[in-house]
Amino acid sequence: VVVIDSLAGYQKTLHGEEFTSSIYDLCAYLKSWCVTTILINDVEAITGDFRVTELHISYLADNIVFLRYLEIRGALRKAIGVLKKRMSHFEQTLREFVITDQGIEVGEPLMDLRGILFGVPEWVGRSKEREP
Repeated sequence: VVVIDSLAGYQKTLHGEEFTSSIYDLCAYLKSWCVTTILINDVEAITGDFRVTELHISYLADNIVFLRYLEIRGALRKAIGVLKKRMSHFEQTLREFVITDQGIEVGEPLMDLRGILFGVPEWVGRSKEREP
């Protein structure tokens, strides 16, 4: 397993070389050796327009898992979701997650919220009584 954390850092090491072809070649080489490669991409904005990557390389990924910050009643919360899983079905709901002393805990689906990908969720339906 090779983890590149983050793609912005990797891009800086190239000193002006073409980023897209470089990361493509690296991933293809590692795949030829049956190495699982995890690419971590951070985006500049915490809220606002949802972008998978500002580097335009999502086509390289077999799987895309994203984390999103959101604010609910003045508290910072986090949501996790799967955007892409090549060659297979996947759960399409967003879930709240927390990082604890015991590890990562993933909660129930956030079914009664909309606007999560914008970072500004709104309650819909009957959920106003039971927020996450």
